[in-house]
Amino acid sequence: MADMLNIASVSANAFKRALEVTSHNVANVATDGYSRQRVELASNAPQLSGLGGGTNVSSVERVYSQYLQEQLYSSGSQLNRYESQLTMSKQVEGVVASNDDGVQQFMQRFFDSLQALSDNPTSSTSRQLVLEEARNLESHIGNLTSVLDDIQYQTNGQIRDITSEVNNRLETIQELNDRVEYAQNYSSQPPNDLLDRRDQAILEISEYIDVKAYYHENGSVDLYTGGGRLPLVSGNTLTRIESDISEYPDENRTELFMTIGGVRTQISDYIVGGQLGGVLDFRDKMLDQSQKDLGLTINGMVASINWQHFQGYDMGGDAGEEFFAALSSTGYAHQDNDGSSDNISVSFNPAQPASGFNGEPPYTAPTQPATYGDKQEYLENAYTAIGQMEPREYEVKYNGTSAEFEVYERGQRTLLGSFTAATPAIIDGLEFMADGTNYSDGDSFVVKPHRDILDDFQSAITDTDKIATRGQSPLDSDSDGSLDDEVPAAAAIGDNVNIANMAGLMNKKVLLADSSGLASESILGGYSKMSSNVGAYVRGTDILLEAQTNVQQQIIDQRESYSGVSLDEEAANLIRFQQAYEASAQIMSTSQQIFQTLIGIARG
Repeated sequence: MADMLNIASVSANAFKRALEVTSHNVANVATDGYSRQRVELASNAPQLSGLGGGTNVSSVERVYSQYLQEQLYSSGSQLNRYESQLTMSKQVEGVVASNDDGVQQFMQRFFDSLQALSDNPTSSTSRQLVLEEARNLESHIGNLTSVLDDIQYQTNGQIRDITSEVNNRLETIQELNDRVEYAQNYSSQPPNDLLDRRDQAILEISEYIDVKAYYHENGSVDLYTGGGRLPLVSGNTLTRIESDISEYPDENRTELFMTIGGVRTQISDYIVGGQLGGVLDFRDKMLDQSQKDLGLTINGMVASINWQHFQGYDMGGDAGEEFFAALSSTGYAHQDNDGSSDNISVSFNPAQPASGFNGEPPYTAPTQPATYGDKQEYLENAYTAIGQMEPREYEVKYNGTSAEFEVYERGQRTLLGSFTAATPAIIDGLEFMADGTNYSDGDSFVVKPHRDILDDFQSAITDTDKIATRGQSPLDSDSDGSLDDEVPAAAAIGDNVNIANMAGLMNKKVLLADSSGLASESILGGYSKMSSNVGAYVRGTDILLEAQTNVQQQIIDQRESYSGVSLDEEAANLIRFQQAYEASAQIMSTSQQIFQTLIGIARG
């Protein structure tokens, strides 16, 4: 009788535990990250008589797939990246779209005013209109630049905020790691709920940054980012991500850093997922690129208008001066540069013709070349240089061994060219030069010529009489009939050759030379290309987001099918375990009745 009672008793306890687990499942049907738990029942060891010993709960297992969970981390990280990219890129698209017609319109109006002046080159009204339209264009570009600058500032703030959130959640995972490991060591049952909480915490952190999880037998988990290369939590030691000003402090750009093995390293380029990866991708591939594309267009416009203006003569017969303020870009010094080192600068100063000039190049101090032919060659060299411009930022490093400045595209390792303190160099159509002679080995600078022109874009002429509308006519100084040998002079008042050439720049291809060296875009086309690039980024991100949303939903559905709580299944389990529990209780009751009957017989 004791065997029967014991079997019934342990069975009742086992089914009671099964009912508790089932109830726990039902209670967490809506809990994020909860994995359905299942009671594992095992037959008790038989007695020496061979009779069974009933059943017991050997363990309570999580119905869990590590593979699906890791898929959720990866998929969710990419989903949040694309959502972040799309949200921010639409903001820029809205700015560009709302200003697209405006920029095009103001450029068109400026060139139309040049054409109007060409039709009546002595009209003071037409001359004043040219200056007004130049100032209107200046104001409009300034407004667009200001908005893009504000978005850059907001982006810096988002990087800092997301980084702080990541670090806070890493602390939570570190704490859960400790609790899981303790439970694993001091409990006979796996800490299922703690494991779920930790997995959910990892899933949530994957929304902010890409993570790769490595699980260990002791129950702990290591987390890495940057494609598995950068440790976040390893051996339960936390490595925080730092958001700080870049290594070129004056550019006011927030970057990400980690200190690994005592070495502080910039890691921005390694973060590829989550909201943080989306913000960084948006900044590098859309926002920065938009400013470089716009700046290249403005640089092309400034240089082409100026150099054509140099070819003409104003109302007083003087050579044309700068129409717009010329590019003057200086480097941002690296934080580790020698404090006494000089800076470097970039300007637009095309190569002189082989035969040379009298005086300095017109861009520095407008003076006339010795001959008519030289002046024409100078203009051709200028247009060639404009076409060579590329929408790039540059990193310049001083090599103390060779005493050369090595020029690279920022973020790239391909050497574009070099120059010395004594000898400037033309790279991508721009002149790179040292501002002094005092430099130390390893000095580094970042130069942003196409970004800087946006801040500096402004009209240089305020006097209508200084607009160089007249063309030039050569003075036959030696009567040899050779035009190239003659001295250039101003054409008659009322001549419109130069202003007509300036107006014609609207349709002239001056930007982005192809492999054959021929320019492929006009000034207006350069802006349109910038606008098209913005739209292409938005459309591409939208497509990626839609595809990733479908992938994420499929993985969620698979996870729910495997690990999620089914109320129908749990209801069936409740009935089954309840019946088993009641049957066990009935066995105990029957056992007690039999025992009482035997006691009664013994007493009788």
